[in-house]
Amino acid sequence: MSGTRVLITAPLKQDEGIFKEFQRSLDELTIPHGVTVDRHFIVNDCDEIIPFIRGASYEVINTGDRYNKAINTHIWTHDNLQKMPLLRNATIKAALDGGYDYWWSVDTDLVLQPETLTALLDADKDIVSEVFWTQTDKGSWWCNAWMFDQCDNDGHIKEWLEPGLYQVGMTGACTLVKTDVFRRGVSYDAIPCIKNALWGEDRWFCIRAACAGAEMWLDTHYPAEHLYTAQIYKEYMQRRRGNG
Repeated sequence: MSGTRVLITAPLKQDEGIFKEFQRSLDELTIPHGVTVDRHFIVNDCDEIIPFIRGASYEVINTGDRYNKAINTHIWTHDNLQKMPLLRNATIKAALDGGYDYWWSVDTDLVLQPETLTALLDADKDIVSEVFWTQTDKGSWWCNAWMFDQCDNDGHIKEWLEPGLYQVGMTGACTLVKTDVFRRGVSYDAIPCIKNALWGEDRWFCIRAACAGAEMWLDTHYPAEHLYTAQIYKEYMQRRRGNG
């Protein structure tokens, strides 16, 4: 693994507190011997967060995009999702222009375990994500991988609760990708003939990756914590402080 270079990157539009916890978890990552890790963010209509960026380069791409958060979920619109490929593809360009071996896209509302990067690199897959779990407003749980279509897990949820490495149909949000995959033409570009059947840039990316012959995998040894709302962040901080 000597000489391996990894770029941690993501679009950045985040609350200060959540972003600080995200960065703290990056600081605490175990970096395998011989691996160099850099960070690069795409700041999207969130200039107020720039003073809190540490140890990373960044560029600003303002799309004028807005989305809302309910108590325990994000509310995405078709317009939101149409703008995401521009931001995601900018992170890919940064990795390719920088000559990195791996692009690691980590959404900025995740808190990683220190062993995460080591586990993903050891998997040695074209595309591999670390699992995280999110509870819906109806009380059910979903994770950042699925087998088919929009979000069909085909009964695999219970299996993925066990530590392991599993081949999946689609994934995203905490995803390590060998940059050779992008040189095969894989990107987050929307697929013009698919509008409502498969919704969102992660699905467009995974379809393109599958057509390029890349396999997608999910590691479940070191689940990330998903601080996707202010309430979840508050509960997380209470646990960290030993108050809950």
